[in-house]
Amino acid sequence: MNAENQQSTSKPMRILHVIPQFPYFGGRTIVGGHASCLLTLSLAQAKAGHDVTIVSCAPKGSAQIDERLKLHSLFKLEKAGTVKFGLQFRKAVLPWAKAHKDEFDVVHCHSGFADYFIVSSALKQKLKLPTLHTLYCPIPHIGGRWRKPIIRGLLTRSAHKLDSLTAMSGNVAKSMEDYGLKDVQVTSPPVDIERFCPPAQSDVDACRAELGIAHDEIAVLFVGNAKPQKNMIGVLRAFRRVKDQYPKARLIVTTELSQSSTDEHLALLRRTMDDLNLSEDLIQLGIIDNMPRLMQSCDLLVAPFLDSFGPSDYFMVVLETMACGKPTIASAVGGMPEVLDNERGRLIDPANEDELVEAMGNFIGNADLRKAAGDNARFYTEQHFDPAQVAASHTTLYAQRGS
Repeated sequence: MNAENQQSTSKPMRILHVIPQFPYFGGRTIVGGHASCLLTLSLAQAKAGHDVTIVSCAPKGSAQIDERLKLHSLFKLEKAGTVKFGLQFRKAVLPWAKAHKDEFDVVHCHSGFADYFIVSSALKQKLKLPTLHTLYCPIPHIGGRWRKPIIRGLLTRSAHKLDSLTAMSGNVAKSMEDYGLKDVQVTSPPVDIERFCPPAQSDVDACRAELGIAHDEIAVLFVGNAKPQKNMIGVLRAFRRVKDQYPKARLIVTTELSQSSTDEHLALLRRTMDDLNLSEDLIQLGIIDNMPRLMQSCDLLVAPFLDSFGPSDYFMVVLETMACGKPTIASAVGGMPEVLDNERGRLIDPANEDELVEAMGNFIGNADLRKAAGDNARFYTEQHFDPAQVAASHTTLYAQRGS
């Protein structure tokens, strides 16, 4: 970091964010928890006067997202999450960053998996700039490539070369410390509380009319994909039971990127919907251009995911729905108990269908309960996830690591 930027954290900085995949579709439309976090953080940093660049792989190529925020796509995002993709990303990002190193004061890397500590360490060595890495998912305690001695040694050595390690949650930080990493800081993810906010009733009425949801129906929202990890089969089974008790309930399902789900998983979902006779009570949507509007128009979100091993330990869809002033039902896994309780929603065991049925029924059948939990949820997100505050804390961290 140059001397001028060391003098004051209020001075503009030139920030390079590095993230393997950034499913950005224009405007504010993005898919994936940690990518959503980074977009919100970058916009807040740009608003504060910093010059921000995101280098990644995007489905639609490079873009000027905001006046002070640009996205450079190294190559088109297609099949991610493989070793081959990781090697391809490393091969592309290192020469690009070296060619542009004089344009930045700090490098901030982001990933869901610890494998990318290797890329961050290589960037640190190439650029000779303060380099940080934020991890969004816990390192598994058992199994997987991360526990092989050679891989573990390589990752820990790479991580220890960095100027700072941060985690999106206390749970992720603990997993990193258990892995042998030191001085891990927890940095809260930002939520765009201006976009994700309690709605005007006229906007709600208009969106519900477009979706075909009657005024007296209760709309339950699920946002995810067809992977078993997201537990959509469990949602369908639980909703069938709730629907028998509350005929006015409707279920809205949105899907993410096409490559997030296999044809086999999608076929199983369709068979399950048919077997449960839910076709007329289910509204299926694709990628949403205006997710805040959809969340604002629903009465309840369900997110009974089986684990938090990607793309983020806090389910961002839960935090965003909370910011909209809506109650949420989520799994008591990963870092979710850190942010959700019975005052703001419900935590459930995702393997226990009865718990999900009971929680859904309680909220569907009680408007006062929905209102109280939603109000508490909104207040909580304002206090803990305000983008301006999160961006300011990162600026301080950058300055400390650059001095």
